[in-house]
Amino acid sequence: MSVLRVLLAFVLSVFSLSLGFNSAAFADGKFVALGTSSTRGVYYPVGQGICSLINKNRDDHLIRCLTYPTGGSIYNIQALRSGELDVAITRADLAFMAANGQGVFKAAGPMPGLRIIASLYDNPVGIVVRADSDIQTLDDVLGSRINIGNLGSGKRDFSDLLFKVMDWRKDDFESVGELSTSKMGKAFCADEVDVLIQAMGIPAKFYDNMINNCGGRFIAMSDEVVAKLKEAAPFLEATVIPGGMYASNDVDVQTIGTKAVLVTVDRVKSNTVAEVAAALFADITAFQDKHVALKSAAVNSMVNEGIYVPFHQGAVQYFTKNAIEYRQMDGNK
Repeated sequence: MSVLRVLLAFVLSVFSLSLGFNSAAFADGKFVALGTSSTRGVYYPVGQGICSLINKNRDDHLIRCLTYPTGGSIYNIQALRSGELDVAITRADLAFMAANGQGVFKAAGPMPGLRIIASLYDNPVGIVVRADSDIQTLDDVLGSRINIGNLGSGKRDFSDLLFKVMDWRKDDFESVGELSTSKMGKAFCADEVDVLIQAMGIPAKFYDNMINNCGGRFIAMSDEVVAKLKEAAPFLEATVIPGGMYASNDVDVQTIGTKAVLVTVDRVKSNTVAEVAAALFADITAFQDKHVALKSAAVNSMVNEGIYVPFHQGAVQYFTKNAIEYRQMDGNK
């Protein structure tokens, strides 16, 4: 049993009386450990919202969901593989790469048991610089103090891709930090970092703080850079950070992005995943209300966009029962 599972078992044993939870929960699929990201990111509050929707009907289905902060998108997939997590939020492109043993997952090999439950929201990349700096384009960031994100995070994966596409080397910069979301935010506000690379749903409290309180602004990617990134990573899509969303940017900021998706593995019981799906789709308005990043969520997009790995059989059962037409992938039954 992993360290995380041991900790979870202890926590649940302490609260077993109030939760009506018993020691057979792990084996019976009655417990869902949901992996997110830093508490300063969007994955975490979205994960909390999903768990709250699941737990709302726990007296009926007896399933308990707990949300856990993690290292981010890549870590979450690795934790699903190892069994530390049951469900997690990650990026759609990373889910595809993990399933097929590509990119950062090449050494670990294919993960054929990876399954999707739903696509959640758009996840654009934001490049934040100091508002009073001379940095206007990506070409201007050379020589600056840049943070590329912690290992295991989606922002780090994108940073590595951006470095490759731009033909940057670490010695092209005054310094290259590998801080997590919370730590890099503090460093930016303390004027210890000039450039941040982040990937999260918008609007986000992290960006609110960087832009409104710490003197930051977004810079756009050129058409050429967007084209190169899409060529290098076909699952990325051109998108924008809308003008007016943040005070320092009056016009749309062109960037690249992908979908944030909720994934699991085929070992998780179908009835458990069906209840997770029900929590998302049974009342789409309640789901949208859990976080501002989910406001544009719609059933059709959640089952057809950003779907690059097969749906879990439990999700398929829910869709079939409720006449929801979903994107067919090899592996769906």
